[in-house]
Amino acid sequence: MFRKISIFLIFFLCSCVENLIHISIFDNGSYIVNYTSIGDKDDLLDSDFVHPKTNEKHEWITSLNKKSESKSNEVWEKETILSSPTKSKLIFTNSSNLQYDIDISKSSFIFWDTYSFNSNIKNLEIDVKYPEIDRYLNVNEDDLSWLVPAKKYIFSESIKIYRTQNELNEITVDRISNQIDSYISYVEEKEYEKEFSRKSSDIFKDALSSMKKRLPENFFFEITLIIDELEMEFKKNTDLMLDSFTFSVAIPGELRSTNASLVSDSDNTLYWSFEFSDIATNHFNMYAHSIVINNLVLQLFFILIVLFFIGFIWKKRLKKE
Repeated sequence: MFRKISIFLIFFLCSCVENLIHISIFDNGSYIVNYTSIGDKDDLLDSDFVHPKTNEKHEWITSLNKKSESKSNEVWEKETILSSPTKSKLIFTNSSNLQYDIDISKSSFIFWDTYSFNSNIKNLEIDVKYPEIDRYLNVNEDDLSWLVPAKKYIFSESIKIYRTQNELNEITVDRISNQIDSYISYVEEKEYEKEFSRKSSDIFKDALSSMKKRLPENFFFEITLIIDELEMEFKKNTDLMLDSFTFSVAIPGELRSTNASLVSDSDNTLYWSFEFSDIATNHFNMYAHSIVINNLVLQLFFILIVLFFIGFIWKKRLKKE
C-alpha cells in the first residue's frame, strides 16, 4: 500500500530502500552486527535510517559501492559492520532518525547456557503528531490534505518549545495562532496546498510577516532553529514510509521461544521484517531465547553418580564379608 503512494516520490524524492540488519551471536555471548542498505545513493545517505558511526565505545567500518551500472536506475549498497565483537547493549536514541536498541545476554549454569536477544523499535507516533497522514495512508487518494495538519503540528510544537526557552505572553501567542490559522484557511480556500511542501520555517515567516514588528527582536531566528529541528523529524518519518527492514539473528543452541516471523532450521537464523506501517503508531518488539546443553558436563556428572553408586555398593559388600 505504502509503496504505491506516488505523492511522496514527487515531494520527497525517496525511492524504496531495503535495510538488512544481521546479528551473529557467538558462544561466549558477544555479538557482531552487520548493516546492509540497498537503494538509491541519495536515500542511503539521508537521515531517516542512519548506520552507526564510530564513537568512544565502538568502532564501525562503512563502505558504499555501486551495485548496478545502469545510469537510469543506479542501485547502491551501503554496508556497515562492527569492527570487533561486543557484549554491551547498543542504544540508538537520536530523535532525527530511527530509535531502537539491541540487547544480547548470556547466562551460564552448571549444565547449560542460555542466550537472549531483545530489540525494541520505538514507534514514530504518527497518529499523535500527524493524524491526517495516518488517515491518508489508509486511502489511495492523490491529494496533499495531510500536509496542512502536519505543518500545524510543527508550528504549534515550535511555539510551545519557544515559550519554554523565552518569554512570550499569552496575548502574543493567541495572535500568532490566529494569524497562522487565517493563513492556513486562505491556502485551503484557494487550494494552494502545494505551498505547504515548502520549508516550514519559510511558511511560518510568510504567515506572520504582517505582525513582524510586534514580535520579539530575535523571534524568527530563534524559532526557525526549533522549526527546522522538528521538520527534520517530520522528514525522517515521511522518508521511512518507503523503507523496509529485516532483522536476522543467528543464535547458538536450541531455540526455546521467539516471536520471529521466520525461523531457518538449517543455520538457526531468525528473521523479523517490518515496514513503516508496523512502527507508525506502535512499538515493534523482537525477542528470542535459546539454550545450549553442556553434554560433556552432564556425561561427567552421570559417570560420577554411577561411580559413587558403585563405590557405595562395593563398600556395603565389603562390610558384609
